[in-house]
Amino acid sequence: MTEKKTVISEVECFSLADTLECGQIFRFVRVGEGYSIFSADKHCYARQYGRTVEITTEATDYFLRFFALDKDCKSDYEKLRAYPELTAAADASCGVRLLRQNPFEMIISFIISANNNIPRIKGIIERICEKCGDKKEWGYAFPTRERLAALTAEDFAALGAGYRAPYLYAAARTVTDEFISDVTNSDTVSAMKKLLTVKGVGPKVADCIMLFGLGRGDTFPVDTWMEQALATDELDTVAKIRAHYLARYGALSGLAQQYIYHYNRNVVGKNRRDRAR
Repeated sequence: MTEKKTVISEVECFSLADTLECGQIFRFVRVGEGYSIFSADKHCYARQYGRTVEITTEATDYFLRFFALDKDCKSDYEKLRAYPELTAAADASCGVRLLRQNPFEMIISFIISANNNIPRIKGIIERICEKCGDKKEWGYAFPTRERLAALTAEDFAALGAGYRAPYLYAAARTVTDEFISDVTNSDTVSAMKKLLTVKGVGPKVADCIMLFGLGRGDTFPVDTWMEQALATDELDTVAKIRAHYLARYGALSGLAQQYIYHYNRNVVGKNRRDRAR
């Protein structure tokens, strides 16, 4: 196949940079004016200028869906913006879209992400890809489950996974195509319960997998950033924060979470850092 450049004009409510840099995905690299993005066994180079997006890839349809460019997200933005507490966050973050990623890759990646920092997460994932992913012209594909299942816990530890090594070893054997199909075809509550049976998958990681890998908008991951932003005297635990905002935003909870996350890291956090200088 030959790479093809696809140009999409007049795209509303989409920022390539904000979407990639919002904690949803770990396999991307800034290159020139754009980004190289890797998903499963596919790759694209994408760049944006104004409301025009260019995607160069052999898998055009895959990446149009991956970036949710087949969806009109303006109405979701307007619905969330109508909540008074979300107006500022929505206006600052309306370009953030929920990616549609490969579920198996998301499960493995977010097991690695637990109690970890982004540079280290990226490094571990890349070493795993180099170890057993197919070599492509553009780099390494994310390994298939069969390839990962051939590794031992010691192999994962040698790749820098630390205490997560036995979790990855177990996940490569547990997360079969049948398991993913079962989770995908279950309602959100049942799917969460199934994901929590995978070693190394806690509630926050399960929420991330549901949101970024399965497109379930009725989820609300709460990490340290979110807890700091949303905790009150009444909402004094992660569970209470999650339950409150799921009830408030419903099917748009996941997008609301990304708006809040982006706003607090890139606007509120930046203002605090600037004042501290």
